[in-house]
Amino acid sequence: MGAQQSYIEHGKLGEGQFGVVYKVTIDGQLYALKKLKKTPDLYQTGIMREIRTLQACSDHDNIVKLFDVQMSHDEVNILMEYCDLGTLNDYMIENRPGEETICNFMLDMARGIHYLHDKEIVHRDIKPDNILLVARFLRDPICKIADLGLARFTFPTSRDMATMSSTYYLNTGCGTPLFMAPEVYSGHYTKACDIYSLGMVFYTMHSLQTFNAGTHTLLCPVIPNSSKVFHQASQEQIKRAIATHVSNRQKAALLESMLALKPRVRPGADAVETTISSYKAKPDSCSLA
Repeated sequence: MGAQQSYIEHGKLGEGQFGVVYKVTIDGQLYALKKLKKTPDLYQTGIMREIRTLQACSDHDNIVKLFDVQMSHDEVNILMEYCDLGTLNDYMIENRPGEETICNFMLDMARGIHYLHDKEIVHRDIKPDNILLVARFLRDPICKIADLGLARFTFPTSRDMATMSSTYYLNTGCGTPLFMAPEVYSGHYTKACDIYSLGMVFYTMHSLQTFNAGTHTLLCPVIPNSSKVFHQASQEQIKRAIATHVSNRQKAALLESMLALKPRVRPGADAVETTISSYKAKPDSCSLA
């Protein structure tokens, strides 16, 4: 925990149920400052979980960095990396980037999830609003996974370390419904739920389906020509939805595997990263041909 630091506040970046994120300057450097009220329930669950998770993994390029934690008698301040281009949700809607940029974003996110899963961390709320972007000179922005308040560490249920997370089941239903894996609703799931949610993010990047929530436009993955959302759909309906929006056969096959209704059929994060990296190795692999 760091000592209290003085800062210049530049306005809100976002607001949630338990706190507010501000854009601030400290010693001339921009940061994001998450200010949370220290209530008994929140302190025991969300705050400390997010801090522990960020401390364990914020040294990765595709995870938002934690710089400091400041506590007072009634508040917890989490000082984090400032991501100047905002959320993936807003960036996709406003810029509609081409296939090469989309491939780069997919690879960034896959690397971040692979790193979390190697650390035995399940994010549990992967969605476009929880992916932040940072500008880079003469290069595509870099994606960073954020908002780890629902993340959980997993632990082995046997002495066989190879089965650590495939046999450890989480049972708290949480996340954002449109991006949640079907098994999360049953309260019996593993880190494969993140692979499904990541597949939903990849799908929305291609479909660009949206709906308006007040003044905010959100990416909204739905089955074309149907009232069903993905977790209610059959595997065949999911396959047709992907085919409608993803012309590249390799990429469509990856999304189909990630959105498999049976968790054990889905690829691991390492395989997702490897598959997307193989697209990058081929000059025409990110095209829609």
